[in-house]
Amino acid sequence: MSTVPHKFPEFIATKRAAEILGRSPATLKRWRYEGTGPEYVEIEGRVRYDVRVLLDYIKKNTRVPSVRAAMEETRGAA
Repeated sequence: MSTVPHKFPEFIATKRAAEILGRSPATLKRWRYEGTGPEYVEIEGRVRYDVRVLLDYIKKNTRVPSVRAAMEETRGAA
């Protein structure tokens, strides 16, 4: 028997997931159709997203500016 507590998914609807990602619900629907975007669960025709999956998706898609971009930004600010 495991002593680590199970963390159940926190499912939310597409509208709320879209708000978290800063996209429209239509974009998330398109992503599902295209096979891109964050993973989702479909149960009896209802699509839900796990909040932890969304946060992981954001983390995986976070980019650090390149040195060149930072230099261009510095020159533009002068």
